[in-house]
Amino acid sequence: MSSPPPPFRPEDFEERCETCLAPPGQLCHAWCDTGYTADDARADAERHAAQRDAKPPAS
Repeated sequence: MSSPPPPFRPEDFEERCETCLAPPGQLCHAWCDTGYTADDARADAERHAAQRDAKPPAS
């Protein structure tokens, strides 16, 4: 059984991709298989939309 990956550190979001050197917070190049992908961006957007929709309206 493999162990879970280590947790993200705040500085992880301030570094370029180690493989394709994409800037922090940007999608990696299409050929890069180690960084932030379009699928990741879609999943993040869906997760944020679900959280926004789940919050009760402010009164």
